[in-house]
Amino acid sequence: MTVLAGFYVSGALYFFSIWFQAFQKDTNLSAEQIRLSWIVLTIATVFWPIVAPIANLEKSSRTKDTLVNQQESDVNKTGILPELSRT
Repeated sequence: MTVLAGFYVSGALYFFSIWFQAFQKDTNLSAEQIRLSWIVLTIATVFWPIVAPIANLEKSSRTKDTLVNQQESDVNKTGILPELSRT
């Protein structure tokens, strides 16, 4: 469990550093925009361990659905009865 927490913390620091570098490159921000940017940067860093796995699961389920739909269309093209197909 400690290893998993270490991966999450290192990932959070990695993403924070990328987002912080992008934040520093933008010099045309007003004081209000800078404050809001810090809020967004903090929220994104805190919640990325929750959002990243959910996004990964969603992406993998879309890929699975695409593969199933592709197999179904292949069955329809070949004229094989659904009972005889491997799916």
